[in-house]
Amino acid sequence: MEVRTMRARRSARWAAVALLSAAGAVQAQADVQRTVSSDGSVLAALSADTGASFAGALREGAAPDAKAEFPAFTLSGAALADFRSRYQPKLPPYARAGGDRAQPEAVVGPDRRFRLYPRESGFPYRAIGFLTFTQGGFEFSCTAFLISKDTVATAGHCVHEGAGGSWSRDVKFYPAFNNGLAPFGSCGARRLYAVAKWTEEGREDFDYGAIKLNCSIGETTGWFGYYATADSQTGLAVLVVGYPGDKPKGTMWGGAGNILSTEQRKMHYGIDTAGGQSGAPVIEADRGASKANCFGTCVVAIHAYADFGPTNSGTRINQSVAANLTAWKNAP
Repeated sequence: MEVRTMRARRSARWAAVALLSAAGAVQAQADVQRTVSSDGSVLAALSADTGASFAGALREGAAPDAKAEFPAFTLSGAALADFRSRYQPKLPPYARAGGDRAQPEAVVGPDRRFRLYPRESGFPYRAIGFLTFTQGGFEFSCTAFLISKDTVATAGHCVHEGAGGSWSRDVKFYPAFNNGLAPFGSCGARRLYAVAKWTEEGREDFDYGAIKLNCSIGETTGWFGYYATADSQTGLAVLVVGYPGDKPKGTMWGGAGNILSTEQRKMHYGIDTAGGQSGAPVIEADRGASKANCFGTCVVAIHAYADFGPTNSGTRINQSVAANLTAWKNAP
């Protein structure tokens, strides 16, 4: 009797999943990561496909900002000071409130970060950008990175306040921004993505999202690949690159180290970061055997927090996260 009941329940569950999938309302995911968007649009069926990187292509005679929505610019003096003063590094809601949950990003011991010059260094650094937006009437900054010609990935708290809050507004992405110089121009957003576990519950292990841009600047700057694995990534050499708020605002910094521990939905590392680097790519430094999963320069997690330990941590790109990133970048 118990076996028949279990079989009946299993059949009913899969029938319900099939019905919802056919209706286009929900995609079946192992991690139950239901996606949501700022305009209510519905995604096509999810794909388990991973993403390959692209180094970009600046055509001879073409301006670097030709694919951007807004032109390149350089700020200096009072204009740069005003730009820097406008945007404060975005922290997760509960990190500001304190408590015993995940903390804001932190420097772990001696500061070992190094300055980067994304325009001069080229790919992949030029595919990382300074992200600005408004939440609750205040202006904030994060880090984001391109995963296609017109899509960037970032932390969930950079696109949505979480736990029943509101979507970010006035979103703008500046690829390869450096100390007031926007060599590839900038792009606004036409749609924001996140998962319901973040937008409705504020779960830090589901804190990731993406932005569909009003441009195709990735064709020039290039974009990152990504891949999912269920295997332990402990010991993997990685880089975390972004725009920390404790350095001169709008300058790019990186840190190197190893993954110290891995969970189903998070990765932990002893790499120095600070507020403003939320959304930074955690980049596999040595491709190794994973070339079979992702060709080129690839991301294994999306940086978001510090933890008690001390370590910093990011949202792991597991199968469900990879499927969502692929669906978001493939959306029209």
